[in-house]
Amino acid sequence: MKVLLITNTPPIPSWGGAMTFFRHFCEKGDFEIQVVTDNRDILNYEVPYRYYLVNHGNVFKKLSRTRFAKVAHTYSNYIGVRGIHSVVKQTVETFKPDAIFTVAGSWSWMAILAQKVSEEYQLPLVGSFNDWWNYNSIYYPSFSDIIEYKFRKFYQKCDLVLCTSEGMFEELGEHRNCLVSYPTGTYLTNQEPLGQENAKKTLAFGGNLGDWYGTMIEAIITNSNLERYDFKVFGSNASWSAQFDVFIKQRGYFKGQVPFEVLQKEMLNVDGLLLLMGFGSDIELVERTSFKTKFLDYLTFRKPIFLWGPNYCTAYKASEEFDATAKCASENVKEFVKLFDEVLENPKRQQELLNNSLQMYQNRFHPDLIHKRLVEKMKALI
Repeated sequence: MKVLLITNTPPIPSWGGAMTFFRHFCEKGDFEIQVVTDNRDILNYEVPYRYYLVNHGNVFKKLSRTRFAKVAHTYSNYIGVRGIHSVVKQTVETFKPDAIFTVAGSWSWMAILAQKVSEEYQLPLVGSFNDWWNYNSIYYPSFSDIIEYKFRKFYQKCDLVLCTSEGMFEELGEHRNCLVSYPTGTYLTNQEPLGQENAKKTLAFGGNLGDWYGTMIEAIITNSNLERYDFKVFGSNASWSAQFDVFIKQRGYFKGQVPFEVLQKEMLNVDGLLLLMGFGSDIELVERTSFKTKFLDYLTFRKPIFLWGPNYCTAYKASEEFDATAKCASENVKEFVKLFDEVLENPKRQQELLNNSLQMYQNRFHPDLIHKRLVEKMKALI
């Protein structure tokens, strides 16, 4: 199947949604792809496909560097793009894709461009809804209702929609052709997890440290017994305080952003993994509709997972169904850190969590199961 991806989230071997798409479209042999993107992060990777970088043009770039930046981004989210770039037209006409694929959530002008291409060339449009529309978006609040309306209308216009969680599907509603397609994690390795001989236990986090996640890490470490626990924190764009930034680096806890292969090896040497989802009515829709890719990778690291987040999140509900994590739905960080002692001083409970998380991985979140369902839906569409 030949698929043209027009997206702000190109398939690259990093983390999150980009890694999921890399696993689907690059590591498997079911798709032949080319990519149109405005995301220059792609330049940092060697990718096995042809890609083309596009942008809004010089006027948008100039405005986005001025006090009118929010005006420019609001226009981008609402209007998108007036026409189709010539390089995109040439790509469609020479590559002759069977379908157009885009990431619609979070929302960006690339989704609008993908829809225009789909309509111009009468090609099926596949929309992947990974995050709620306004996650990391820049816009004037007075335009939120009309942008969300456009986002929801886009959902209905897609020929196939991929919802990253049941929460996303429940929020967006019925669709004539929908697949709840979880992010894909990696595969179980043949390497045995390493036991820690030290009296001190190490807890690790790997993922987005921006938004509320950095401040949650700060709260966890600040309220933990550092005589008993060490930490390894992997990621970038941390939102924690300047004072804590000095502290976490002096302690050697902060490891920065690393390639996934490095992260995978590092996780062999820890005792537990931190999975975080934010609290608060202002971010409820973001957390209710998302599903953490790191959760599925964590399942393959074969260490107890400590989940801190609201019980309405899909990941929380799934872990509760399988009893796959030690979890806390209270906003009180002191309640969460109590779980460390409760689990790590109880070998029987640790083994229960490992057994249950393995069942969860094999029966629901194995990457081959998730990929197979996507391929079946794509074949049926094309």
